[in-house]
Formats: sequence, C-alpha cells, structure tokens
Amino acid sequence: MKTYALTDSPVEICGLSVIDPVQQHYWRLPDEESALISDFIRDRSKTAGGGRVRFCTNARTLHLKMALHTLSPDPCMAVCAASGADVFAGAGLESRFLGLINPWNYENKTPELTLHLTGEMQQITINLPRNEQIAGLWITVEDEADLLPPLSYRRPGKLCFYGSSITEGGCASRPGNAYTAAAARWLDMDYMNLGFSGAARGEEAMADVICRRDFAALIMDYDHNAPDADHLQNTHERFFKKIRAVHPSLPVIFMSKPDFDSNPEDGKRRKAVILRTYQNAISNGDQNVYFLDGESFFGAFGREMCTVDGCHPNDLGFYRMAEAVYGLLKKILK
Repeated sequence: MKTYALTDSPVEICGLSVIDPVQQHYWRLPDEESALISDFIRDRSKTAGGGRVRFCTNARTLHLKMALHTLSPDPCMAVCAASGADVFAGAGLESRFLGLINPWNYENKTPELTLHLTGEMQQITINLPRNEQIAGLWITVEDEADLLPPLSYRRPGKLCFYGSSITEGGCASRPGNAYTAAAARWLDMDYMNLGFSGAARGEEAMADVICRRDFAALIMDYDHNAPDADHLQNTHERFFKKIRAVHPSLPVIFMSKPDFDSNPEDGKRRKAVILRTYQNAISNGDQNVYFLDGESFFGAFGREMCTVDGCHPNDLGFYRMAEAVYGLLKKILK
C-alpha cells in the first residue's frame, strides 16, 4: 500500500487560502486579512469549510484518514454534520456520494474510512468539515493503483459565497449537502466559502478581501447576520459598491435570508433594503446584478420541514436553496 498526504503531488486542494503542512494550517483566510475584520472571523477562518481535496484514482481499495485540531459540539448539528468529511466520485451532475469520514464521537480526532471501489479510473472529491480546523488528511491505495491529478473543473473561474452560518453550511447533515457545495458541484466549478456564523456583517475589510481576489461570480448572502434592517441599510449597498469599483463586470447575486417565517415583518424590511441595492444598480446601468428572494426558497408544500430550528436549513432546505442558486448561476455563467 502507498500513502499520500493531502499536500503531496498530484493531490489538489481547493477553496483554502492557507496551505501549510509544516504548521498544519489549512485555513480559509490568512491571519493578515482575517484579523482586520474581527477576532471571531480570525478564529473562524481557520476552519476548513468549503475546502476540497481532489484527485483521480483507479484504486480498488481507498483508505482515508483525517486528523483534526478541533472537535467541538454544535447545538444544532450532529458530529458527522459538523466534523465529518464526505467523499464523492465523479464530477458535475454525475457526482455520486461514496461515504463519510466520520469522527463518531467528540474524542476521536483521527477518523478513518475505507472504500471499496471498482478499479476504474475516477475522480474523487473530499469535502472538508464545516466546523473544524484540520491538521491533515492521508490517502492510501494499493501499490499497483495509480493516483493522478484531478480533472479540471468544467467551468473556469471560482465562485465566492459570502454570508452567514447558513452560507457556511449549517445545518446540512454533511458538508457536501450545503447549498454552496451542491450548487458548485452541479456546475462543476471551483468556489470559496466566506460564510461566518453570526459574524459576517458587511465589513469593509471583508469587501477588501473579496476585492483582492478574482471571482467568476459573487453571491452576497449576509442578510441573516445583520443585527437589524438598519445595519443592513448602512452596509449592504456600500459593501457592494466597494467591490463593484474594483470589479466592474463581476456578476453579483443579492440574496435575502431564507429564514423569513420567524419574523416576517423584519424579513420584509430587510428584503426591501437588498432590493434597493439591486434596483439602484440597475438604474445606474449595471447589467451584472441579480436578486434571489430567500422567502421563496423553501416553497409552500413541506415548507415546515426545511429547517432544523426555524432558521438553519436541513438537507431539504439546502436542496431547495441549491436548486435556485444553481439555476441562476447556470444562466449567468453559460
């Protein structure tokens, strides 16, 4: 048997800005950027949510072992949801779920998974945990098996999702079921998850983070994290305009929050703010802005089944969100 670390060639890591095997740092943002936003985002950006490990193999036996720096209970997510890594074969709409690298309990920081495959060459994608800081991942195949670079994403560029704990993936039953992961997987496209539980509030320093990077589209989804409609009014359009000044042709999707039913009057006020940003941009001749109404995501039939706690979507809620986001992005990106 032969073993590859996640940083060994030809394994590819996507969705993370810091990849440091010596320090065992696999972070979404570096300290020099995240520290300028808030202490919470500085800490939270060290989690691997939205990160992916990709490669191709014709192995018949694939053994995966993950090491975690952190392993903490989440009040609304099982350990497999918050701390597990799920594994997919294939790409795009042909992706299929293979299994979960699952800690099982809050003491097991080195979970393992053995998969028995067909021996045909296929792409493997591992979606890293939403909540945890990872220390490493090891891939073991039989000696005669090949491990090759992954296929290129079918669509060029990278998506950026910016927003709340919902954007971050709470409370999908596993990371690949978050709307961000599902929409990007169906599009066969790279992405970066800048969702931060309770903390992403349209800070100018975060706009600077986005401005310094090139994205194929930006999904602005921080409505839920704004303390109130007044905060949203004071930050939403300003945040957008700061990014638009640097990236004049970047497609931007404005989303309102899906957890509308918990306080419909507040939801209406918030939505009106986001609509004003969108309508003002249209009035100024911007042809690269779009609006998705979060109130519509969960539909009518089965709406009561779409969240865990009246706020955070479960898998059904995320599926309905992913359908809407995927459908719009497919039209935009073509």
